[in-house]
Amino acid sequence: MSNETEDFEQTYEALETENFPDGRRIRFIAELGASSNIEGHFRLICRTWKEEKNLRLESSFDRHGEEGIRFLLERLRQTEITDALLQREEASEDFREAVFTAYLLTEILSQGRHRSYYPSYSEELLPFLLRFSETEDDFLREKCLIALGWIAGEREIPFLTGKMAEDRNAYCRAWAASSLMQMSFHRVNRVILQEETKSDFAKAIEEEKDLQASGIMIEAAQTLFSKKWLSASALEAEDEAQIEKARRSALRFLAK
Repeated sequence: MSNETEDFEQTYEALETENFPDGRRIRFIAELGASSNIEGHFRLICRTWKEEKNLRLESSFDRHGEEGIRFLLERLRQTEITDALLQREEASEDFREAVFTAYLLTEILSQGRHRSYYPSYSEELLPFLLRFSETEDDFLREKCLIALGWIAGEREIPFLTGKMAEDRNAYCRAWAASSLMQMSFHRVNRVILQEETKSDFAKAIEEEKDLQASGIMIEAAQTLFSKKWLSASALEAEDEAQIEKARRSALRFLAK
């Protein structure tokens, strides 16, 4: 372990005794991002994931540039995810770390989506997210489906429409719909998405029984198709009457 890593950990522990005061925590995050010690930075990020502390130490990891991206990809390559691990309803620590690593990398790539390296690194990351999406852990599957919206290409459309229609978890169905919309801001032409998902959105919205998931699907569809059926306030309040009214409006359009 390098001296800088030891310094990072000592600073972390000193901040912990003070319950991580915002000002010093923010300065520490900046110092981590400015450091050349990528491994030390990542080690502390993993510690916060394990301890379930939302300190956002990862928010400066993008400052490591392409070297940081390559580091995260190599971490994923070193992680062996077996079918048995995916089939566990409560994920192992190693698998949880792998999903969080992939999610972090997706966030970084999304922030740099106008950079020339964005498509190639997205293609390298996609197989990991698609594999991780097979997990039985609903929360981790949600994270994978959300992340796919930021890096997926045209060939992943059927995968996400399938999840929107058939995933056993309502939130996963909803986030698959949201990711289809997100793809229009990233790697997939909006017109192509509209043509290939219109009937899928119609079917999913018509059949969805969970009120909140239905609302999220409607919101995703109205953004993708430039419509206004449901207000953000009605969705947040889970206003059943407004969501059902929006469902009828959405289906009239989507069924055409």
